Amino acid sequence: MKHDHVIDIKGLCCSAPVLRLTKEFKAFASGDVTLVISDKCSMVKDIPAYCDMTEHALLKQEEKNGLFQFWIKKK
Repeated sequence: MKHDHVIDIKGLCCSAPVLRLTKEFKAFASGDVTLVISDKCSMVKDIPAYCDMTEHALLKQEEKNGLFQFWIKKK
């Protein structure tokens, strides 16, 4: 899927991934699509919850070779 930005949150745990996403998204334009890559299975629940709270749209998510990928469109 086409995207404008990539955020690599591999190796981050607890609240660090959400803090990183929040910081990075502030610099992006509304409508930009970002690919987020994580190695933590907890992100399968955390990223959709983050999108619900921030009103960003989770366009797609998939697991590939042990990595979790999320395409998020900024509100």
